Amino acid sequence: MANSPTGDSVLTRLDRVLSTFSAADSLLSAAEIARRTGLPPATAHRLCRDMAELGWLEALPAGYMVGTRLWEMTNRSAPTMKLAVRARPYLSDVHTVMGQHVQLGVIEGHEVLFVDRLSAREAPRIHGGVAGRLPLHVSATGLVLLAHASPEFRTFYRTHHQKDSPGPIISEERLEQVRQQGYCAQTGVIEREVTGVAVPIRQRGRNVVAALGVVTDDDDVARRPAPWVQMLQIAARGIQREISGKS
Repeated sequence: MANSPTGDSVLTRLDRVLSTFSAADSLLSAAEIARRTGLPPATAHRLCRDMAELGWLEALPAGYMVGTRLWEMTNRSAPTMKLAVRARPYLSDVHTVMGQHVQLGVIEGHEVLFVDRLSAREAPRIHGGVAGRLPLHVSATGLVLLAHASPEFRTFYRTHHQKDSPGPIISEERLEQVRQQGYCAQTGVIEREVTGVAVPIRQRGRNVVAALGVVTDDDDVARRPAPWVQMLQIAARGIQREISGKS
């Protein structure tokens, strides 16, 4: 139901408010939220106040932050969070051995959404974090997901999305190579001299539902990815058993 001068529904306005927050901007005043959303100041103030009362936002003297209600409901019911919880022990095993960034990604829209990541102190500084997104074709994790998507999705993505994003143009031959070899390894697409390696995670041995990757500046990985791929594949099979054997 739309009850605003612009015709936006209540849900649309709530989504616009929540979308203004990010890791860099975790605390915003109602006036700043109004400016970023384009909502009238009075409407933004009222929405923020009501959302704070329900726990969607947290009211602080300096402004508002995302509240615990959203975190609570996401962890309780979201399939991606259930996947992250079941995958975490396997990410921990890989992280203990490799001592680098280890991450779990899923397709969200036309991007890779990183639902979990473990990082080491000596690991290189990289873009994004948990709940961060990247175009599918610029990270090894995303490229694995793109390679195993439907032909229709791949064609649409390559036609409409990768041209406007950073990174190389990905051919269908490159995606076929990723599918055939069972992993993706690429260096220097986002950060120079940083290599990403990723493998698919399947549900019940069929559909690829996620990808498990490692990101490192270890030169040896770019030259010899096989040992890293093997370790990731062992962990991926463990995750597959978890998500296929339990509801």
